[in-house]
Amino acid sequence: MLGLSTSICDSIDRLVDVEPPLIREVEPSWQGEERLWRNFGYRKTEFPLMYSYVYRRFGLEGVKCLVVHYVLDHVEGLLYKGFDNEMIRDEVTALIYSYIDECRTSREEVLSEAINNLERILVELMRRFDDLVSAVRGEVDLRLLPVDVIVNASSDLIGIRVRAVLISRGYRGRRGFTVSRSAFDKYVQLYNRAKQLLRQKLNGAIVNHEITDPQGLLESINNVKKRSSTEARTIIDVMRIIEEESSKNREFRKLLELVGESVKEATESSQL
Repeated sequence: MLGLSTSICDSIDRLVDVEPPLIREVEPSWQGEERLWRNFGYRKTEFPLMYSYVYRRFGLEGVKCLVVHYVLDHVEGLLYKGFDNEMIRDEVTALIYSYIDECRTSREEVLSEAINNLERILVELMRRFDDLVSAVRGEVDLRLLPVDVIVNASSDLIGIRVRAVLISRGYRGRRGFTVSRSAFDKYVQLYNRAKQLLRQKLNGAIVNHEITDPQGLLESINNVKKRSSTEARTIIDVMRIIEEESSKNREFRKLLELVGESVKEATESSQL
């Protein structure tokens, strides 16, 4: 779709996913034969190092392939969480600008050029953005059932409930609606167990026709995410937005009930 070299893209895919470069190839001061970890460069703090390495080896075409690789991985992860195209577009733009901001902190000449290159790559991606997302969505849809997407999309709702339980039991963090560091393992345990239970309960709700419109349910979840990102300053604001959405969509209200039941059962089984 983007007119990139297939052979260079294959080489970049291998560098990122299969056989990353040696550390000393990316950071010459390093002594040793260890390789970098897979997907190195996706995090913004790692990106300038990988950009420089790929630019030296493959030029601008290689850089384009590298950025597209990271973007498509990012899109795939967001689709697993049920994000819609508008939300994905915002997230991808934020990802590339995080790379730009990181490159600005470097004095390396190749990275001063990277800023303009990344801005041009973003423009090229946006021209075919919906087509690219559709292509990735087609692959994701083959792997996931609607219930899986809904469960993944509900991660914030589960997290809020789990934090509320831990805070009510004395594991409050130092600020806001957070839990203490000592409760991190408990949080992960409860969250993972509640997520498993929610999947089971959602399957039952779909089979029993209590939930008949998964896409409409996803739209409600995403409405909450969008409004929370722009309107909410406190957890009270988030809860207000959730309550307003539940008043509009019966199936979203049902989802909230299932999340509550799942967290309650997870808490009881863990003997917290």
